Amino acid sequence: MGCAVGDALGAPLEGRSREQIATMQGITDGFRPYRHKKEVEFPRGQYTDDTQLTLAIVKSLLTCGRLDPADIAAEFVKLWESNEIVGAGPVAHRAVRRLMEGVRWQDAAAADNLPLNGAAMRIAPVGLWHCDRPDQLAGDVELASVVTHRHPLAVDGAIAIATAVGCGATASDIETVSFLDAVHGSIADRSPGFADRIRELHEWLPLTETAALEAIVADEGRAKGRGFGIPAMVEPTVLASLYVFLKSPGDYLATVERALRVGGDVDTVAAIAGAISGAYNGLGAIPANLVAGVKDSAEILDLGARLFARRFAATA
Repeated sequence: MGCAVGDALGAPLEGRSREQIATMQGITDGFRPYRHKKEVEFPRGQYTDDTQLTLAIVKSLLTCGRLDPADIAAEFVKLWESNEIVGAGPVAHRAVRRLMEGVRWQDAAAADNLPLNGAAMRIAPVGLWHCDRPDQLAGDVELASVVTHRHPLAVDGAIAIATAVGCGATASDIETVSFLDAVHGSIADRSPGFADRIRELHEWLPLTETAALEAIVADEGRAKGRGFGIPAMVEPTVLASLYVFLKSPGDYLATVERALRVGGDVDTVAAIAGAISGAYNGLGAIPANLVAGVKDSAEILDLGARLFARRFAATA
């Protein structure tokens, strides 16, 4: 639910610059009308592929009782075949099209694709599934990721986010250094440069928000004349999501509002940060009007309850 609400609040703002969003009021008061690429108009509370693919992984875990990439691939294909998918990224779109042509899940994604954020945005369920089994997390995250995203950085960004979600679900208190140490450690051997930037967030948190966000996108560049925004690349997306969560770890709505105001790919930043915050703060931290108003609210709540029951049935 934390993911879905953040995503649905961010969908109408996706692609706007930080400067444009700064003038908007009440962006977390309720859901706004959403028109994707000025073509299809959706009702208020509509979420995008971030949540759709997250829920697809939940459904697969419920069906199989374990991480099964072939079944995840089949769930993804259903979304494309039914034309339900909303705002899919180019890397995922190409991979799923290949799956639909009969290519095996192991071979559908290209290793030389850009390191976009499509694996990280949907990985929260795996972080929950393995919240008390960190030794199994990285392997299953990789299996869930390579169905569409094979670039090593895309996979490592997903591992970092799943680790953050797992930490949020199990922590009684978020202590910044230990939290960042855990996330850093999850990918330190795989992507030392990426991991080091995650650890640097501790130094960026006291900076002004503008300075911190500039540091987050320092290596990415941005389109001239379009204003500031977080691009869809995995590294700045992960850094921005962790940053906005750590600025207000105990306040879901403050985290999501900050995510919405970074500019750029705000629905994904809000979906990821919302998932981490939701895992840590629980359902009660999300305003009731947003829980009730998001698309498929009852189904999302049911899937969450069933996921917990399936995973912890033996120990409950």
